[in-house]
Amino acid sequence: MDNARTYQVPSLLKTAYYACNQIDRDRFDSLDVPDVDLRSCCESLFEILKIPKSQNEDSDRRTMILRSHFSFTDKIYKTCEEAESHGHINCLKLAREIGLPWDEWSRVPSDKPCDRTARLGYLECLKYARENGCFWDEETCRYAAENGHMDCLVYARENGCPWDEKTCSSAAENGHMDCLVYARENGCPWDERTCSNAAENGHLDCLVYARKNGCPWDEQTCSSAAENGHMDCLVYARENGCPWDELTCYKAASGGHFDCSQANWRKHHSPNCSGAPKNHLREIALFYIYEQSFFCCNYTKNLFLYNNNT
Repeated sequence: MDNARTYQVPSLLKTAYYACNQIDRDRFDSLDVPDVDLRSCCESLFEILKIPKSQNEDSDRRTMILRSHFSFTDKIYKTCEEAESHGHINCLKLAREIGLPWDEWSRVPSDKPCDRTARLGYLECLKYARENGCFWDEETCRYAAENGHMDCLVYARENGCPWDEKTCSSAAENGHMDCLVYARENGCPWDERTCSNAAENGHLDCLVYARKNGCPWDEQTCSSAAENGHMDCLVYARENGCPWDELTCYKAASGGHFDCSQANWRKHHSPNCSGAPKNHLREIALFYIYEQSFFCCNYTKNLFLYNNNT
């Protein structure tokens, strides 16, 4: 059974397309015919398959790459990486069958096979990588949740991949409620970053879900909401007891979000201004910047003035 075929050779259509020059390919692409997804991984494999069997007495497909004249610095040794990046499971399987190495030693955190395929959402490639010995860890679940690939997240967890607080915070950061709910309902831990990340990008639904289900928060939730002008998140946080500090006003000032700094003043320092026109509230907020200690330095004051007077 060792020689059982677990891969597919390129189709006749793709082979013919590869053999065409660019003019013929462009002409084919203009026709009402099936698309040919020819990527660099496909082209690299075609280059290897063209190597004559007579080049070495050993014609075993598993040593084909060793019989080539390609150097280890050649792009051809990135074929597995390219196949994973494009979701070409057949290219990945064939590349491994002919001896091309995994790219497990990349120094880029997200460029290991399981992490890459989880980040890009290519479930079949993730399965193949894991079933053939590739390493995974908490980052694999984080990348799946961060990019909303529920199927990859579920597969990873059901097959023993660990996770940590970053799974929840990454799901909340990009508003992937389904991944956040799945993670929590299946015991994934979370911390204050889940709330602050949700607030930072304006995902009120994730913020509300997190708080209603006991997720902790801190001052960074308010400052993150203020920095990007997410008034709904800022108001929700304050009305539900979230702490804040000087950084909230600083972030609002640096981002030019007058309405967020205005909310700080109106909520706790000016009970009679709720019905005031906006220009009056602006004057109140500017007065507050100069007279109150909530802004801790002249740089912050000037930054707010610059952003709101230009």
